[in-house]
Amino acid sequence: MRLKILFAVFLAVVSLYSCTTFQGVKSKESINGTFNAFYNQKAFEGFFSVSHNRLRLDIVNTFGFSVYGIYAQDNDVYLKDYQNGETYSDIKINNENLSKYKPLIIYIMNNFYTICKHNTNRNVFILSCKSVGDKIVPNSIVLEDDNRRRLRINFYKMTLKLNRGM
Repeated sequence: MRLKILFAVFLAVVSLYSCTTFQGVKSKESINGTFNAFYNQKAFEGFFSVSHNRLRLDIVNTFGFSVYGIYAQDNDVYLKDYQNGETYSDIKINNENLSKYKPLIIYIMNNFYTICKHNTNRNVFILSCKSVGDKIVPNSIVLEDDNRRRLRINFYKMTLKLNRGM
């Protein structure tokens, strides 16, 4: 009986670990870590990965499972609902429409490595920066839409990942 219980606990731990493994964007160089975001008195948290032309933000639930993914590549931003596998062009999370931030998300993605030194977008406010590897990147930013509503994003536990084979 003890062996069955031990085996069940082992399977549960392995299953939880496999569900929460985050795969960053595939690029020669990317910065991966965790984030939390605040919008309209609601908080979101999860994992992120950003390179020069790709961005991925996975929003997790209270159990640590990814439920939504915001993907940006080139000039396209979309939302993937991991619960049903659907992809949406509108970014709606918990009844909050974040689609108006698409141009700012693209700007952040394209300028993540240089934005601390040179920010040209008046709707992006860099609150603080951090050195990660040989890069200086933002670790706290505020995005403001045309109606002056703000989305604050804080980045934590950032690591520089180099893929030599690409």
